[in-house]
Amino acid sequence: MIKAPLLAALAIALPVVASAGSLTLSEPLAGGTLREGTVDMSVYTQPAGETGVEVVAFYTERAGAEPLRLAMRLEEGDSTTFGLPGVSGVSYRFERSADAVIVTSAPARTELALN
Repeated sequence: MIKAPLLAALAIALPVVASAGSLTLSEPLAGGTLREGTVDMSVYTQPAGETGVEVVAFYTERAGAEPLRLAMRLEEGDSTTFGLPGVSGVSYRFERSADAVIVTSAPARTELALN
């Protein structure tokens, strides 16, 4: 299992464009880290088949917690938006556009429907 320090070193060494709440991974094996509220997420990509990209992310909500892993395969034009189990107030969007994978985080709204 890859540990958080190795992921941090990988994220520093690989090409990445980042800004608050956004991460663009534009080369194979690129990686980076997003921080949103209490969640830290390290993300990297690797080729998957002839046209796909596998996106792997490790995230933790608090210091000292064991990182949790998520993985997905994205083809050109694919995108998905979701929240993380046990984490409220933030959603993540993973999008494949040309040779780049764009990961964004945003505050999640909670709406209450009353009858």
